Amino acid sequence: MEELRQLTLAFPLNAQCRLDNFIVQGNEELVARIRTLAAGAGGFAGCFLWGERGAGKSHLLQAACQRLDPAPDETEGGARSGAIYLPLADPEVGPGMLEGLERLALVALDDLQCWVGRSDREQALLALYQGLVQSGGRLLLGADRYQLEFCYPDLASRVRALAAFRVRPLDDAGKGRVLQRLAAERGLDLEPSVVDFWLGRGPRALPELIAQLDVLDRAALAAQRRLTVPLVKAALGL
Repeated sequence: MEELRQLTLAFPLNAQCRLDNFIVQGNEELVARIRTLAAGAGGFAGCFLWGERGAGKSHLLQAACQRLDPAPDETEGGARSGAIYLPLADPEVGPGMLEGLERLALVALDDLQCWVGRSDREQALLALYQGLVQSGGRLLLGADRYQLEFCYPDLASRVRALAAFRVRPLDDAGKGRVLQRLAAERGLDLEPSVVDFWLGRGPRALPELIAQLDVLDRAALAAQRRLTVPLVKAALGL
């Protein structure tokens, strides 16, 4: 399993992506499904998550892996263990990296749309799917949309047979809660009035807002000031 260990180290999980800090808002059935899949009871099972960028797909895929030991170990009798998250949009991730992953308890593949329509990648996906079915593993797939144009009908039918869920994005109140939690983890006090000002003028997507929080963290540290509306306005050019 040395190759799997190296692959896991190459794509480490984000420790902040956990089910207990995911704001469920509108995704209750999906989160319950992921908890069941991560528990690993029964034979093969899978789930297909789709939705716009920033809705929380990557968070949920990594959170499912966090529920298991992310490092594959040798076990007596060859029993499955471990989980892995692979972002298929990463140019370093190629078809060969899927070989042997059926030995894991859970495989989470993000950005499926980046591989669909490419025959060599679809072949690798189909082989992994069939291997996980035989081993009784778990498969989680994430994509930016539900309708994907596959090369291979066999792969298309298998993916479409999985339980599919749209990851519903957070409203402004939910985004505010995420930003306040992340700010608190950095020792910053993000008051509701500041959040309201920021969300009313800032970007809509949560990844961009989180990137701006990094800017605000540095600005508050440099100015030795707490986060206020004037500081947010000046630091972000709002």
